[in-house]
Amino acid sequence: MLSIRKLQHLLNHQRGQGMVEMALLMCFAVAVVVGVNWDSFKESMGVPYQNMAKYVGMKTSSTNPVDVSAYATMSTSELQLVDNEERIAIDKATMTALGEFLLTLNKSDIANLFPGTNESRWTGTDGSGKPGVALFDYCIENAGDNGEDLQVKLRYNGTGYLSNQQAIQWMQGNFDINRNNYTNNAQTVSNRFFYSNDAINPRPQAHLTKGEQSATLWAAFTFDSGGDVTSVKLSMSRSYQENGNSGAWKRTNCEGLTDVVVSK
Repeated sequence: MLSIRKLQHLLNHQRGQGMVEMALLMCFAVAVVVGVNWDSFKESMGVPYQNMAKYVGMKTSSTNPVDVSAYATMSTSELQLVDNEERIAIDKATMTALGEFLLTLNKSDIANLFPGTNESRWTGTDGSGKPGVALFDYCIENAGDNGEDLQVKLRYNGTGYLSNQQAIQWMQGNFDINRNNYTNNAQTVSNRFFYSNDAINPRPQAHLTKGEQSATLWAAFTFDSGGDVTSVKLSMSRSYQENGNSGAWKRTNCEGLTDVVVSK
């Protein structure tokens, strides 16, 4: 039987994207060997990737070895000491795990999850310039770089967007689409959900006037003739309000986190 110790040994010798792929492959191998239902196994392992890594006690970085679970509360300057390619790989694995769940939905599910939107928004073809519907929206209020507590503000998205709390539940492996009691109001938490540079930097780009900024995770769906989801394209972008709260919003893509496609 493939032991957790052996699995940890194998994972500790992988880096970057290859490490992520090996991690997920090894998890599947364990599930097969021990005869566990794969869907249940994913939840028990805590998909997304960072929870799985914590389960096996894996160290993910060769540049600054640290348990992945610590990334969630690190200051921005500390987290940037870890190779960004490794952190991008973790973020992509989280997005991919989320995409695999979204593949189980159909048009009726999506209509319930995103009230007030139409199919052209679901597919990212409504002409708005938005790459689909927003799954998760937040900004870094305090980077924690000067001894202060890290603060991540979950933004209020308004009508037609998924509740941030619903998205957080999904990212933590709780894939219940029937719970509607999550608040959609803005709130502040003390942990991160994504770790790569473009997803954690609290500052606007240099050529923009300092104003409000956020990161948003988007999803665009394709469907078969029966209305079932056949693919999900996930993208994360950063948005900036040029002149304080009254300026126009501009959007740029997060490095390595654009057009992550998961399909059947």
